[in-house]
Amino acid sequence: MTSAGAANGSPHPLGKNLLPPDLIAGGEAGFLPVVLHLLDLLPLACRIVDADRRVVWQTPALQNLLTLNGDLCCESLGCQHHAADCPSLRTIQSGRAQRANRWLGRLYVSVETVPLTAAIDGRDASFEFFTDITIEKRLETAYIQQQELLEATNKAMIEINHHLEAAQQELEVKNQSLEQANDQLRSLDRLKDEFISIVSHELKAPLTSIKGSVDLIQLFERDKLSPKGSELLAICRRSTDRLNGMVKDLLDVARIESGRLSLEFVRFPLHSVIVECFETSRTLAEQKSLRLDNGVPEELEIEADYGRLLQVLINLVNNAIKFTDQGGITVDALAEPAVVTITVTDTGIGIPEDAQATIFEKFGQVGSTLHRNTNGTGLGLSIVRGIVREHGGEIGVQSVPGHGSCFTFTIPQPPGKVRAYAASPLD
Repeated sequence: MTSAGAANGSPHPLGKNLLPPDLIAGGEAGFLPVVLHLLDLLPLACRIVDADRRVVWQTPALQNLLTLNGDLCCESLGCQHHAADCPSLRTIQSGRAQRANRWLGRLYVSVETVPLTAAIDGRDASFEFFTDITIEKRLETAYIQQQELLEATNKAMIEINHHLEAAQQELEVKNQSLEQANDQLRSLDRLKDEFISIVSHELKAPLTSIKGSVDLIQLFERDKLSPKGSELLAICRRSTDRLNGMVKDLLDVARIESGRLSLEFVRFPLHSVIVECFETSRTLAEQKSLRLDNGVPEELEIEADYGRLLQVLINLVNNAIKFTDQGGITVDALAEPAVVTITVTDTGIGIPEDAQATIFEKFGQVGSTLHRNTNGTGLGLSIVRGIVREHGGEIGVQSVPGHGSCFTFTIPQPPGKVRAYAASPLD
């Protein structure tokens, strides 16, 4: 009960008047009821527990805070009583102030207990203050959880960094291995180019001698040869021409890939170089009864390397003749301010779509796909692209199987290397 209630004889809030009569009556020892009355008026949650663990007094603020039920100290808080854990008993027995935090089901409270010596019937008691620290406790718990999360995150980051460092080291090792492999490939590529160049030059001289000897025999000893001898000599001449063509292609490949293909740019009528191309390819076309159409205007002039442009056109026209059985081949050109576009169109069997991306690669042939015997090295179109790129242009093809093909290439005006890959145009 409150001190005011005790003084007026009204019942204790717990239903019992547990304070001794001499404390209630006043007098020399009656100062305690006055103090308790003052505490009742303040928003303080506090109580007095005697040596028998009974709650003999409490403030309304404590009752409102905890909704206490029962007379005993721990049970009134909804807790089981254990002497070792009871703040009230520890305070009374030790005579020293105690402080503890307790979880009361829905609230965290801080309990501060102060000993009262011989306060109740000459026996010691415990004066207890309760403070709601639920918010502080939750903040503390959240802070601890945050710290644990940060520590776990830091550990994870450290582990990730270790993995990244290991991956970086592994990547560096692989990059070094890859660089070494690239160096070896470049070295092998240089050796290959040198080999091709050396072999080509070494073959060129004896082939020239063989060709010259065959020509002399055919010219001066024709009448002395038997029919079989003449046939063998003709075979030798054709084989020599084919080997000469292969050597020439290999030398061109070596020059293009090394960037040593020299070009001499001059201005000339494009129509005239088409005429010369057709004169060279006319025999092949007549063998298959194919027409050759020059659609280039006679007044159209172009600046380029005459010999190399002729080589490009002969290669494209001869290639078109190989894969055309009926119709013909047409060469057209379109002049624009900064470029001349030239097309070589045939009415042949066409090129499959999957082969169109590879026909410009070295040794790339579509003969097996087209069921034709091309008898070539597979370098012709690669050389064509290399020469076109050395002029600063580009070449492509459009084709539908069964409906012919159209090769289109450009020559910038003025010509020259304008592409980063022009120095090594063969893939």
